[in-house]
Amino acid sequence: MKNNIKLAAATSLALLFSAGSWAGPVILGGDDLTDHGSRSSGANLQGWLYIEKAIANLYSAQTRPGPFTVDIVALGSADPGAGVYPGGNAGGAINSVANVLGRSLSFYDGATSINSFFSGLASGTVNPAIIWIAGTGASNDLDNSEGAALTANATAIDNFVGSGGGLIAHGGGSIAYGWLSTLLPGLIEAGGCTATGATLTAAGQAAFPGLTNSDISYGPCHSHFEGNFGGLTTLAFDGANPQRSFIIGASGVGGGSITQPPGNVPEPASLALLGIGLAGLGALRRRKTV
Repeated sequence: MKNNIKLAAATSLALLFSAGSWAGPVILGGDDLTDHGSRSSGANLQGWLYIEKAIANLYSAQTRPGPFTVDIVALGSADPGAGVYPGGNAGGAINSVANVLGRSLSFYDGATSINSFFSGLASGTVNPAIIWIAGTGASNDLDNSEGAALTANATAIDNFVGSGGGLIAHGGGSIAYGWLSTLLPGLIEAGGCTATGATLTAAGQAAFPGLTNSDISYGPCHSHFEGNFGGLTTLAFDGANPQRSFIIGASGVGGGSITQPPGNVPEPASLALLGIGLAGLGALRRRKTV
């Protein structure tokens, strides 16, 4: 019986982060690990290593149709320059990650530039595999106007994930997650997080092989997630008692988008490890209101 349970769990985890899904993979964190990492001898350390593992996972799981004009777009940070990786700088973090992974990267800094990106995305002149959102807490990251631009383009983010694109976000508050609360009021990004004692879950260990608890707890975190998770799975708990989910994610399965899920989603019993991506959140919310 125990072996059957272990096999089912392993199978579920493999499916959760597989590349065969129709909707895109998502990783959301109430972290500012952009601020609490570094690069040494060409390798990312601590918080930057977390971002590297997350981006690598997203790229392997995304299913957005190509050809890609760029692998990763960075929203909310200015380009620090080729080969420049300043510490405490969100742009430096993603610059280093893209360099180590050998992925192309474009920066969109400022509200006007972010709006321009989404216009290009809609017209097809720009087609990335992954959207990275800078977050808050470091230098060279989101400001109020950029957060407002993201919220104004929440539907475009929804459509990108629904098309199979990968999404990763950091930070806290309405600047970082106003777009999320606009789409899914039932999923709450709330203030409060204790980095000391933070731990990866089994799903987090599967998603970030080689990452340690010390990497995700290297710097402070500032918020967590609660409410209706739907198909999103906790990848890391903070160190509070009781523990709170400060990194969550899933690989979408079954197609659809955040607010327009498909009709045939998995049954609730399968959600704990399988996940149904952001599309499933909308499906569960719809079920509750019927």
